[in-house]
Amino acid sequence: MRIMIAGRHVEITPGLRRRVETRLKKLERYGVKMGDIQVVLSVENYRHTAEAIVRVHGKVVQSKTSTSEMYASIDRLVSKVSRQVAKHKEKLVSHKARTVRTWRARKPDEDDFGLPSITTTRIPLHALTVSEAIERLGTQAASLLVFMDVVSHRVQVVRRLEGEGVEVIDPHPVLPEGG
Repeated sequence: MRIMIAGRHVEITPGLRRRVETRLKKLERYGVKMGDIQVVLSVENYRHTAEAIVRVHGKVVQSKTSTSEMYASIDRLVSKVSRQVAKHKEKLVSHKARTVRTWRARKPDEDDFGLPSITTTRIPLHALTVSEAIERLGTQAASLLVFMDVVSHRVQVVRRLEGEGVEVIDPHPVLPEGG
């Protein structure tokens, strides 16, 4: 983030420059990718105006404010810009629940040899106890739930059997012979 400060009918003193830079550094707390920030300070007939142009994720955020004192104009400008950056960040964050994604992964040669295509499904891996996993398990026969057991810290699978039974599958690695 580079801050460029220009003045119209006002000299940019080290105090003004320091005030603008320290206030605008607070925008980094939003954690968004910001480009250059252009700040223009101007004075016209006792009106002290501060305006800023900020690039956030390729979008332009502009703000302008005027008061009777330059330092107050800078403070008000930074609060306006920070509200706009926060609003822009809120638009970027998705608040929808994640869906399970399925895609087909196959090499171009596979169909030439008559091999079936492979479908990969990514699911979230929740940390649950076995009893919580059984509660979340669907009621249909042959339904599955893959989860991380909070006690053993291992991946386990719970499967509903035909009838009323439930099976807990606890896979463990098999060591190669002689190893």
